[in-house]
Amino acid sequence: MGKGGMFKDFNFKLVVIEALLDKEPLFQKELTDLIDKHTNEFEWYSGAGPIAEIRDYLEELTLEKSDLEKVESLCFDGGNEIYGILKPDWDGEDSLFDVLSVEGFQNLKNLKTVESVEYISMCYPEVLEPFKQAGIAIED
Repeated sequence: MGKGGMFKDFNFKLVVIEALLDKEPLFQKELTDLIDKHTNEFEWYSGAGPIAEIRDYLEELTLEKSDLEKVESLCFDGGNEIYGILKPDWDGEDSLFDVLSVEGFQNLKNLKTVESVEYISMCYPEVLEPFKQAGIAIED
């Protein structure tokens, strides 16, 4: 498992975090403070990677059970807000945030659907197979 101990793939953890952004997660204040502090200093189109302080925070973040229970749907989409938070100038043209494993999705007890539009899916179809095997609907 990766840092934070719940999900094997950090990029999958980002998809989970994305699902929580509009659900008042316990980590919202800390994340908002980091965004306010670091995004104004981001040098656009300089070839810089993700904002290190935000990435480090999200990698170390342990998602609480009460937040995980709020996740009923996941969306694999290059336009997700979390990517703009991490790397404001990311254009989606590379594999920076591609998901290679959904291991740990079992922690999402209320997950019912996964949205993955083929041309913006952020992962290969076989990566989503564990969802299908668990009876979770995959929507295009």
